[in-house]
Amino acid sequence: MEPQKPTPLKSIAYSFGGILAIYSMALLVFIYSFEIKQQHWSISLVNILSYVLIFGYAIQLFKQKNKGYLSMQETLKVGLAVAVIGGLLSAIYAFFHYSFVDAGYQTAILEDSLAQMEKQNLSEVDKENALEFTKLLTSPFFMGTITLLQNLFFGFIISLVVGLALKKEKPNN
Repeated sequence: MEPQKPTPLKSIAYSFGGILAIYSMALLVFIYSFEIKQQHWSISLVNILSYVLIFGYAIQLFKQKNKGYLSMQETLKVGLAVAVIGGLLSAIYAFFHYSFVDAGYQTAILEDSLAQMEKQNLSEVDKENALEFTKLLTSPFFMGTITLLQNLFFGFIISLVVGLALKKEKPNN
């Protein structure tokens, strides 16, 4: 018998992780260029659909290259591998983006937060504490870290759902 060739997890992870990263970078540039609020529902919808398509197609391709078989463990491996590659590349770009391209992002958020606090008549101590916390949450490092964690979280959830739908275990010999 011929030795069985390993399934190309690395090539799928690098390819689709790269696609995920390029998508994330393009979305960030699009949001910046057209001054769209990141919390807008349409951005969230496009993001979810894009993630499902990218992860779903990567898992489907892995299944095809694995002679039509796919276990939940393999599904999660593929999804998380894509998420790690895409997340790391996206996190690096997010750090770069918020440090140099959109360096005023943090300042704009701080100004918005201060305006909201003025309406709430908070004490100076509460304002200072809230602004310090907001500075931390909007720092380029934190934004990059959140990008990576978001990719891992959504990669896990989407892989789990897609895996349940596409799962086909190898028959026991």
